[in-house]
Amino acid sequence: ALVGGSLAEDYDTREAADALIDTAEGRAAGGRIHGVVHGDDDLMRATYEDGGYTLVRHSFQMRIELDGEVAEPQWPDGLVVRNFQPGDAERVYAAQQDAFADHWDFHPQSFEQWRVFTIDRHDFDPSLWWLVEDGDQLAAVALNWWHASGDPEFGWVQILGVRPAWRRRGLATALLQQSFRTFRERGATRVGLGVDAENTTGAVGLYERAGMRPIRRNDIYEKRL
Repeated sequence: ALVGGSLAEDYDTREAADALIDTAEGRAAGGRIHGVVHGDDDLMRATYEDGGYTLVRHSFQMRIELDGEVAEPQWPDGLVVRNFQPGDAERVYAAQQDAFADHWDFHPQSFEQWRVFTIDRHDFDPSLWWLVEDGDQLAAVALNWWHASGDPEFGWVQILGVRPAWRRRGLATALLQQSFRTFRERGATRVGLGVDAENTTGAVGLYERAGMRPIRRNDIYEKRL
């Protein structure tokens, strides 16, 4: 089993951090469990290390300030770019699963599980989702939300995925720029995302070339139960 994301968000003492990790481990069904240390959180780092966790990976939160010109996206000939529409859900789900199948920590989800974290969310906004079609094939997706903090000026690119057959054609950059422009039109002053620091598709460099910069490194710890 795998528990992804941060295992502890609301804590201020070692006792509370230990209790949160113990609860997460108790809910896991064996296998591996992951936890994230955000930035310079020395309390959580010590709690994981003392609890037998090993540092296995890094990720970055990256951000762009929308205080200058945002380049207009350039789309390859023959492709159609549009927002999400009713009836697209299963195609978007399949495209996302395919785009991330080679990610280091990929675990297949059922369509029902995927829905819970995407279109069934209370803050789902189809006008923030961008799909790229090549004929009857869905080539790439950008699934965006406003930041979880509730800040109405902070956009968040949750999922940016290009299926393997359509990579190296500029789709990720174009989708990123389209997302920036959409958020700015809606009042955002900045946009962020999270990315695996060792992403094999070169995502970190791509985001930097699009004007983003790392603002925080997160450390991923793992324990086998």
